[in-house]
Amino acid sequence: SALTRWQQVRGLPTTGVLNQETWMKMVEQWQGCRSKDHAIPTTEKLLTVAATEFYDPERPLELRQVERETYAAYKRMVAAAARDLNLSLGSNGTLGTAETYLKIISAFRSPEYQQKLRQQSPNSGRAGLALHSPHFTGRALDLYVGGEPVSTKDANRAVQVNTKVYRWLVKNAGKFGFIPYFYEPWHWEYNPQAAKHG
Repeated sequence: SALTRWQQVRGLPTTGVLNQETWMKMVEQWQGCRSKDHAIPTTEKLLTVAATEFYDPERPLELRQVERETYAAYKRMVAAAARDLNLSLGSNGTLGTAETYLKIISAFRSPEYQQKLRQQSPNSGRAGLALHSPHFTGRALDLYVGGEPVSTKDANRAVQVNTKVYRWLVKNAGKFGFIPYFYEPWHWEYNPQAAKHG
């Protein structure tokens, strides 16, 4: 019945079946919610996050920056997820050191850093070769949701979309201003205006 209502609002045949037409309309809506603002934040708008909040605690300092509002929203979202999913939290309210779910895999990457990646690995795939990555804004976070952290293999994505954490994000991330990137279950973008109306 929820799918039938969704179809009706969007002028689709109200079959209640997730057919190709409905699926493509959903993908179009999700992709349409992505931010059109590609402004690179000033250093004042970025903060450096503790290594313990990253999936890889050895991540270099320059790759541990997040846009300030995005980070605040992420912290609120993690606190809610920890309550709902019984994830371990440390004494300072961050995810516990043994916890892996929802830790940040990747956040701000400067265009210069991305250019360096392209030069080092010219065959590294779409993400590595991106010329206009949302990570340039500091408002895109790759979060650990299970499986191989950022593998685009279909089998890996099938594992990721069935984890309790991913399913929680689908239901709740919008409340905190985050929208998904359809092709990568780990990739979430802070765009509160789109999330409010999505």
